[in-house]
Amino acid sequence: MSNDKFFLTYNQQMRKLRNDKHIICEGSSHKKILVRAGYFNIVNGYKNPFVSGQDSQGNHFYIAGTSIDQLHYVKKFDDQLRSFLLRYITQVEEEARTLTAYKFDECNDNGSISWYDTNAYSPNRSLQEKMDVISRAYNELSQSRLDYVKFYMDNHAQIPTWIMIKVVNFSTFIDIINVSKTDVSHSLCNLYGLEDKNLQPNVKLLIGCLHWMRKIRNSCAHNERIYCLTRKKNTHERSGRILEKYFQSLSRGYTRDLNQKIFDLIVYFKYFLPRSEYKQFILTLKNMLSDLQSKIHPHAFENIRGQMGIKNLSDLDTLLAIPKDEIVYNKFDK
Repeated sequence: MSNDKFFLTYNQQMRKLRNDKHIICEGSSHKKILVRAGYFNIVNGYKNPFVSGQDSQGNHFYIAGTSIDQLHYVKKFDDQLRSFLLRYITQVEEEARTLTAYKFDECNDNGSISWYDTNAYSPNRSLQEKMDVISRAYNELSQSRLDYVKFYMDNHAQIPTWIMIKVVNFSTFIDIINVSKTDVSHSLCNLYGLEDKNLQPNVKLLIGCLHWMRKIRNSCAHNERIYCLTRKKNTHERSGRILEKYFQSLSRGYTRDLNQKIFDLIVYFKYFLPRSEYKQFILTLKNMLSDLQSKIHPHAFENIRGQMGIKNLSDLDTLLAIPKDEIVYNKFDK
């Protein structure tokens, strides 16, 4: 068993960082960081941006002058980024669920065809697909402990669509959109400007956006590292970057890199957020990045920027400046 598997006191941890890793860690303020964050959370979690190479035994060495403070700054940035993105993801998710429930009932004779009836879904989908999603929705409703779900189960003959859509898991919600009648997915695409090169509703883009939001939201909820989150291109699973119109308006590097990263979410928000809200989102993100840039080594910052999928910080301004139509919510029911 290697030495780093044994229990180490905080003072021993500090000596290990200084002597073995040559990371500056001394004094009460640095010890406080280790006590509050934990060695694994801060060192193993956030050392990678500072790695400058490794020796013949595979041991890392770090950018000269790296300190525990700088690792802590990256952790605090990641914590802030996690909360920041989660706030916007849940906002988009809630709105999309509300709109889907409304359009679902509108497309089914104003709700006279119930969501648990296979006739409420697309005739182009197999009976098995429709039964699977209905069964999952039933199961998730039955396991819910929410007061309003219990109230409807105890006092009504059926659960209304809006409650079902609100309660089911994010992945089940996405599958409901996928198997619903065409008007449901197309109305969402039309509202948010999700169009293909022929200006037709791009359902693939809609589903892809929502799935990447779901992945990031789940990682946020489990307190995982966010800035470096990546989903590699997998042809078999049809995962990876969706080369939509905003990526096409940026540098060619974005169309060559087919892995999904945090920058993909930043792009997707341009569809789902009104212009004023998106502007505020970008400005806040830029401030967060600028603050981090001022506190850590330039090479470490460039590593973090790259792992987020941002080729150049000026691309955030370019993305913001790309014209887009305002979201016209008042015409959703027309």
